[in-house]
Amino acid sequence: MKKSIIIAALFIGFALYTTSCSKEATAQTQISINNFVATYFPNEEVIATIRDGFDYDVTLSDYTQIEFDGNIVGKKLEWDEVNCKHSTVYTAVPAALIPTEIADHVSRLHSEQRIVKIAKDFRGWEIELSNGIEIEFDSKFRIREID
Repeated sequence: MKKSIIIAALFIGFALYTTSCSKEATAQTQISINNFVATYFPNEEVIATIRDGFDYDVTLSDYTQIEFDGNIVGKKLEWDEVNCKHSTVYTAVPAALIPTEIADHVSRLHSEQRIVKIAKDFRGWEIELSNGIEIEFDSKFRIREID
């Protein structure tokens, strides 16, 4: 009987602790998202932020969609994907978000196209051009696939 009371007390304590930490993380997360939007999309507002596990899906007032990875313990929130395909204002991903190597490749071989979507993860980068071509780069910016 005492064991079950102790276990229940520990469980309740842990639940209360994680709830309070999660509220603090959510406030800090929203500040990080707002700072990102103010920096790269200064004329837009966040109209929706949906938490999906540790990730956050954000929609801006111009319908740009941004995904953030919140699963990096001890680090600031990082963006995973920026999608401007449905934007009513931005016709391309802001240049400051595009690595120089990718921008150079697009300007050399696809000069008439814009990057409308960019995604990154531990394996590399993926972009989508305004004509629908998707290009995957590894972490050293070598092309892995063109679709």
